[in-house]
Amino acid sequence: MTDDVIHPEVHRLIQLFSALPEVAFPDVDTAMLHELIARAKERHLAVMQAEAALETARRALEDDQEQLLKKAHRLQAWLTVMAEADEGLQTKLAGITLPKQKRARAEAPVEGTEPAPKKRGRPRKVVPASEALFTEAAAS
Repeated sequence: MTDDVIHPEVHRLIQLFSALPEVAFPDVDTAMLHELIARAKERHLAVMQAEAALETARRALEDDQEQLLKKAHRLQAWLTVMAEADEGLQTKLAGITLPKQKRARAEAPVEGTEPAPKKRGRPRKVVPASEALFTEAAAS
């Protein structure tokens, strides 16, 4: 986690400085640098958690928007049927164009199990043995 939060060269410099206990500067010391590293790690963790929560909230929002759009399409279909007898409603509905629905997300397959590939083409015709062109008696 240190590599993600603190640049490797900064980390190397701090390690070098920490190995020189006799060297001191007025505005920089080892304890302060280690405290800043700890704070940076805490902030990084907080950012990671906030990003995860944001992603979860975005997915929930997209799901809700998709459900609303699905219901709006159903409503439009019902109103279109109802508008067959009402030209005013038909005119109003003609001015409304809903966005297309997204395709349903495919469920992720369980690890280690892959669905068998679909067979292509037409299924073979099963011919009973009694109707076969060649029988074992004729073949011998």
